[in-house]
Amino acid sequence: MKRKLVAILAGDVVGYSRLMGLDEELAVQNWTAYREYIIDVADDHHGRLFNSAGDSVVLEFASVLDALRCAVDVQGFLADVNADVPEDRRMLMRFGLHLSDVVVDRGNYLGDGVNVAARLEALAPPGGICVSDMVHGNLGASPEFAFVDLGDVALKNIARPIRAYRLILNGDAPAVPAVEMAAAPAADDEDWQALAVLPFDNLGGNPDDDYFVDGLTEDIITALAAWRSFPVIARNSTFAYKGKSPDVRAAARELGARYVLEGSIRTGASRVRVNVQFIDAATGHHLWAEKFDRQADDVFDLQDQITDHIAATIAPEVERAERARVAPARPTDMTAWRHCLQGRALLEAFTPAGNGEARDLFEQSVTLDPGYAEGYVGLATSHHRDLLFRSVDDRAGAIAGMLAASRQAVSLDPANSEAHCVLAFAFTWDRQLDRAIASGEEAVRLNPSNAVAFSALGIAQSLVGRPADGIANMERSLKLNPRNPRIHFTIVMVARAYLNARAPEDAARWAETAIQRRADYALAHLVLAAALGHLDRPDAARAALDECERLDPGFARRWALHPLYKNPADDLYFLDGLRRAGLDTSDAGAAG
Repeated sequence: MKRKLVAILAGDVVGYSRLMGLDEELAVQNWTAYREYIIDVADDHHGRLFNSAGDSVVLEFASVLDALRCAVDVQGFLADVNADVPEDRRMLMRFGLHLSDVVVDRGNYLGDGVNVAARLEALAPPGGICVSDMVHGNLGASPEFAFVDLGDVALKNIARPIRAYRLILNGDAPAVPAVEMAAAPAADDEDWQALAVLPFDNLGGNPDDDYFVDGLTEDIITALAAWRSFPVIARNSTFAYKGKSPDVRAAARELGARYVLEGSIRTGASRVRVNVQFIDAATGHHLWAEKFDRQADDVFDLQDQITDHIAATIAPEVERAERARVAPARPTDMTAWRHCLQGRALLEAFTPAGNGEARDLFEQSVTLDPGYAEGYVGLATSHHRDLLFRSVDDRAGAIAGMLAASRQAVSLDPANSEAHCVLAFAFTWDRQLDRAIASGEEAVRLNPSNAVAFSALGIAQSLVGRPADGIANMERSLKLNPRNPRIHFTIVMVARAYLNARAPEDAARWAETAIQRRADYALAHLVLAAALGHLDRPDAARAALDECERLDPGFARRWALHPLYKNPADDLYFLDGLRRAGLDTSDAGAAG
């Protein structure tokens, strides 16, 4: 087979089916003209169209710079064309750009790279452009373009997560909520003393050791986060720097951290060697450094020494009794611990297939060591992912499995914040909302730096009829974890809470922010539709509802048929917004 390295630009019309329904002839006429214009602009930038189906185009370029300039020119042209067109009649496009080695087949290109470009296009907002890390890296530090880092995203039918970036067009502000921007003050801000633990480097070069290195880094984050004298940035944010060599000051500014812990690990046949450096990001000065050389079966003692030394440097006033109280339960079987680490690594891929493999590992972990709470936390989390992915038919069985595993984790280790956090989510799915709040409050009390715990608590508070409390706690979650690649989920939960507070304008603003972060997230479009319905903007509300249906056919109907809130009036308010957007809610069971 002949192969070729090309920049692939995929484009698609937003809401084309809706435009066809409004005026079929006009939609076809406009798209035909747009398509010809795109071909001409591509030619000007040394590119060509190699595939087109329906309302989409796929183009090739020898240069990522040419491809991106072409996409920018097209979006600028469409913005001008649509300036005087009513909002519900505008024909907008999205573009995704990826650099990949592809198979050449009689003038067409095939392969995973083409699919990645198409999936990136779905992440872009209407009128926007998303690129992969391959494109972003090849552009270098070009002053011509500015991007918003969307983190590692799971793309449909793509085996591995892809790092994605959204191009900032026409001087737009980055697509992040105001609370996230406020969460990243300058590193010399004395009021923000957060610690960021960057992913440790695997110097041994053996890929099989990656899960061990990542697991040890994560364990250090978990142990440090339990200290109340300083907040710790969540691992989803800091692990965005894995495999990179970031400037410590720049990383600290992005994460909103005053202090940075970085290190490296080298494993041998029977030993583990760790170098650790603790840095004041405001000055770049090394406050503390240490080398550890231990037997490979002594990793827990090694972890304790590292965390104790750091705590002695930063917070000497904290009593040893606090350290003993929050010390995580240790497994009695090293193999159980390793299975748990491998399972957590698979969970991070955030795919149904990886989730199934992770559950097998967690089940092996708890079989080998029934007293190891972390194994049950992982097992409960895998059931939670089944519910989020809708990958199992037995919804009640998944909820029951999640409840059983999280309860066992709490029973084995009552001081484990993650165990109480996943139990809070389990109670929420089981509609035991008061218990969900109690578990969320305990998770936050045990670890005030647990971003997910604040999110779990806030969601439960919103559903029980306390949206103001819920919003405050979810905003706290966003501040603690500003670079979470799945931040769009928490953002749309804030939008839903504002809707429950009968503030549809704020709800719409937050839903639009979620869409900017993850354009293919159907729930964000659904919440936006309900908010716009209450704002008496029927055309825009209908467009949001149509987009939700395009992304996930039947999603709106399934959502409408399941009551969520403790107060039936809150469900009815949400449904009324969807009804105004055009959804048939006549048989919805919100009041039940």
